[in-house]
Amino acid sequence: MGVLAKQIPAQIVEQKGYVEITFSDSIPRELIENQVQECQNGTCKCCTPTFRENIESFEIVPDEKLKVRVKGEITKEQIMENVLSCAPKLVL
Repeated sequence: MGVLAKQIPAQIVEQKGYVEITFSDSIPRELIENQVQECQNGTCKCCTPTFRENIESFEIVPDEKLKVRVKGEITKEQIMENVLSCAPKLVL
């Protein structure tokens, strides 16, 4: 788990009802947008069915930074294990 966090230049913040992932500018925006789209469609390979059941939505937050908000009954650790396991697609 700690290895993934080091591979992906992102900050993860857990809030009540959602987790936000702020990605570094070093990751192309279109890679993140494509991954979010796959997660929204339920076609991504990185999220387990159990994890998906706890998700209400994936969305890109309009911000100066590239920020993704995942709403639902989830934890920072679950985000790292599921969403960030798409690391090979996200790491340059």
